[in-house]
Amino acid sequence: PFVFARVFDEDAEQEEVYENACRDSICASVNGFNACMLCYGQTGAGKTHTMFGQSVAMGGNAGAVVSGTSGCVIRAIADLFDAAAVLNADCGVLTSLTAQYVQVYQDQVTCLKSGAAVALREAAPGAPVLLQGAADTALHTLLDAAELLAKGEERKRYAETAMNHRSSRAHTVLVIKIVQTRGDLEVSSQLHLVDLAGSERVKKSRAQGGRLVEAVGINSSLMVLGQCIAARVEARSHVPYYESKLTLLLRSALGGDSRPAAVICCHKEETHGDETLQALSFGERCAMVTNRAHAAMAASGASALAAIDAALEECAGQ
Repeated sequence: PFVFARVFDEDAEQEEVYENACRDSICASVNGFNACMLCYGQTGAGKTHTMFGQSVAMGGNAGAVVSGTSGCVIRAIADLFDAAAVLNADCGVLTSLTAQYVQVYQDQVTCLKSGAAVALREAAPGAPVLLQGAADTALHTLLDAAELLAKGEERKRYAETAMNHRSSRAHTVLVIKIVQTRGDLEVSSQLHLVDLAGSERVKKSRAQGGRLVEAVGINSSLMVLGQCIAARVEARSHVPYYESKLTLLLRSALGGDSRPAAVICCHKEETHGDETLQALSFGERCAMVTNRAHAAMAASGASALAAIDAALEECAGQ
């Protein structure tokens, strides 16, 4: 048997999935931690529906209203705006949200807003990966987010297969940078919202030609992702993040200072038993990863000195 934090059947509402599987990661990002939520599973199992729901492609006011069909992404952004308003009113904290929206197709990264090629760069070894060439979109309202997601839908790669009439052929990643300031104190964190392309068996999807090449690329990147998760679980000294653009992009989201959550989407039909077993095994390995998450350091010398003084006073009182 597999042990998970929560199991949802096909009658579960979008809000129920978000509240129980995603909201904790959103709260962590507001509290200064890096966080990640990703959807994994077989093609056609409902990953994109879980993440984006039905209204995202509409854009405008339709996509900017949280409804029963809204997915985790738009709900997460709405919660970020709500939290920012409360922090501003109660604590005088100013919050800015900036998004970058990219897809990984055939191990190449592309900006879903501009269509430009994106290079993955590191400012320093071990530092968060920079998306050089990806457009920054300032999010002031939920409408800004809805329009960005709708624009991305126009550039996403979909194709029909025997298992899914609208199969995602690329991994999509929405990176939201959260910067909170009060006086000279500044705290930054990142939230990764990831819709992985579905793993598939070519025999079942009947992929041919270009679809076959895409399937091989998808399965290869997911295999490297599985290897990275296994390496984290076994506490190996080397984690093969650099073997795939997807895993390099997600390194800071999956690494030791992040709070990740995974939603595993499965078919319940017996004919997909092998794929479901594989997806559940992946989810179980994800649950075994232990991260030592810590809040982002404040970018202020005064705050650092204040923290030291507070620690010394605590020690003196013991």
